[in-house]
Amino acid sequence: MISVVKFRQVTIDDVDAVLALWRRGGVEHNPEMDRDEIVTKLDCDGELFILAERDDSIVGSVMGTYDGHRGRVKRCVVDPGQQGTGLGREIMTELERRFAARGITELRLEVWATNTGAQAFWSNMGWDYLEDIRYYTRSLRTE
Repeated sequence: MISVVKFRQVTIDDVDAVLALWRRGGVEHNPEMDRDEIVTKLDCDGELFILAERDDSIVGSVMGTYDGHRGRVKRCVVDPGQQGTGLGREIMTELERRFAARGITELRLEVWATNTGAQAFWSNMGWDYLEDIRYYTRSLRTE
């Protein structure tokens, strides 16, 4: 029997555990930048940065953001040992509940073209794929 999942807001004490989860889940890109992203997020819409715990272990996380127009979903990660249990659906239900409680009703997310597992997950969750949008980025970091 699978135990109950508990959701809570990520705190500064969780940074290393979230980074470890992202590594296990294959979404780590640059550990230093990832750490900065987590710490910065805690000060902005922190209640939308959710941690999922089961049996006192971190088993998932998702980062929700709001730009004043749309909610965005970033870094939805489920521990590989927990994938296929419905945890991804549960954590997204919790994030969507939090968005709705704030009056945020339009959501977007991005998925790497090579991440076919995530694409299947989002399609199964009822998200629409928009073929006509091209995503651009620009870094203002100075090294």
